[in-house]
Amino acid sequence: MLTHLQQSEDLPPTFTIAPLSRDHAAAIFFNWSISEHWNPTAQGDDLNEVYFPLDAGAFFAGMTISPTTGETKIVSILSGVRYDAEQAWVGFYVVDPAQRGRGYGLKTFQHVLNKHLGNDSARTSIGLDGVMAQVSNYRKSGFTNVAWQNERRHGDLVQLVEVQEAALADKIRSGGVSGLRDLAAVDGAQLAAMEVQYSGLKRPEFVRRWVQFHSGVQETKHRFGTAVLAEDGKVLGFGCIRPAQTSYRIGPIYASSPEVAKQILVKMAIDVVETEKRHPMGVPLEVDIDMPNTNKHAVELFDGLGWKDTFPSLRMWKGPVPEHDVNGVFGITTLEVG
Repeated sequence: MLTHLQQSEDLPPTFTIAPLSRDHAAAIFFNWSISEHWNPTAQGDDLNEVYFPLDAGAFFAGMTISPTTGETKIVSILSGVRYDAEQAWVGFYVVDPAQRGRGYGLKTFQHVLNKHLGNDSARTSIGLDGVMAQVSNYRKSGFTNVAWQNERRHGDLVQLVEVQEAALADKIRSGGVSGLRDLAAVDGAQLAAMEVQYSGLKRPEFVRRWVQFHSGVQETKHRFGTAVLAEDGKVLGFGCIRPAQTSYRIGPIYASSPEVAKQILVKMAIDVVETEKRHPMGVPLEVDIDMPNTNKHAVELFDGLGWKDTFPSLRMWKGPVPEHDVNGVFGITTLEVG
């Protein structure tokens, strides 16, 4: 006859899913992103300052509970950030490598879709940027509509401003490029409208927080935001750059033309390189940007710089693909939240 202890040891652990608190979510999601080599933003500041405040109940963990000891262990994570009644985004999908193949990830995924986001594809567009190895699984979960394929282009910031685009960099430094502005000084409504136009994402509160995140911290955090304005004050394009673990990350670059996109790119590179000289942070002066390969102008821009594709992903939607003009997207904002 089995003892009670032996019977308990034979029982599988209980599995439960719950949202995490802000501090817990920031630490877990940041550290797991590092373990997956996703090159997240330095110190996970974007999680703390932008992502979590948008939807405080959006960061979930799947946990096992031991029937013998009661020990709780996180085995899966996933975020489901809702922007409004019509749009949401799924990201940070990770399962503990030692726990894969047991269905924990799928249960977490289904919980976030069905319980948190509502999963009403008739009226809600739920997006994600899926790694290619998981595309077939996402399709099985209803993510059957594709907007575009991303390519992660990798470059060198010093080479960009001192060799590849040295003439443009000198012109920018001397004030010869009109319309360049610090992003914090630009009308936020125009920025949000530009994101809707080009990517289809309707999230003015996110844009406001993203601009704030990249403003007023240039010397201490090495985050920068740049815009190009026409003479009448219309925004022609804008971009942001921030330090990550192994490089800088750019996102987004929205621009009305390749020339505007290049001006934004070079201006942000100048800001980073010169600030690093004054106040070294130690992050390698390299850069990653995820761009849609259906924008031929973006492809030509980064091909011309010799920036290679190092990581593909697919922008997929469950429900209608929001109307957008991909030709203005030279870099998406972030894989984690769209």
